[in-house]
Amino acid sequence: MEKQKSPDLVLVEWVDAYHLDGWQFGENPKVNLDSCWTLGFQIDKNKDGVVIAQTWYPNDVANLICIPRGMIKKLTILGDLNFGVPETE
Repeated sequence: MEKQKSPDLVLVEWVDAYHLDGWQFGENPKVNLDSCWTLGFQIDKNKDGVVIAQTWYPNDVANLICIPRGMIKKLTILGDLNFGVPETE
């Protein structure tokens, strides 16, 4: 089997939007934007954001998440994977 280079494996630290259900009685809610992290294969990246896939297979991907640029705090490239039969000595 020929070696296949994967897309970059990345770790994205980002802030997600949220909403609160129902009536909020009393004090107004405060902004609470804690970080979350997504780990996966970077399928696309442009000025608007990134697309990360949980699962990658040559010419196929699954479980995609698109994260807008303004929500990304940090993107760390971990590298790619080497696929195929290991070289023999």
